[in-house]
Amino acid sequence: MSGFVNIAMSLAVLFAFILAAGGAFILVRRPRAERTKGLLMLAVAVVTLGNVWLLSAPLTP
Repeated sequence: MSGFVNIAMSLAVLFAFILAAGGAFILVRRPRAERTKGLLMLAVAVVTLGNVWLLSAPLTP
């Protein structure tokens, strides 16, 4: 993979962890009406990590 792809995937993982931390914070500290946003942030973090995992997997077994 090229250098740009490596940097982009590293940033995606970093931002996924930031999203997960923010989502967990919203779930714990915010009122009940805003908890949906926290769940959505956690879902985006999981999807982003899944995409990075799939893109970094080798093509052949």
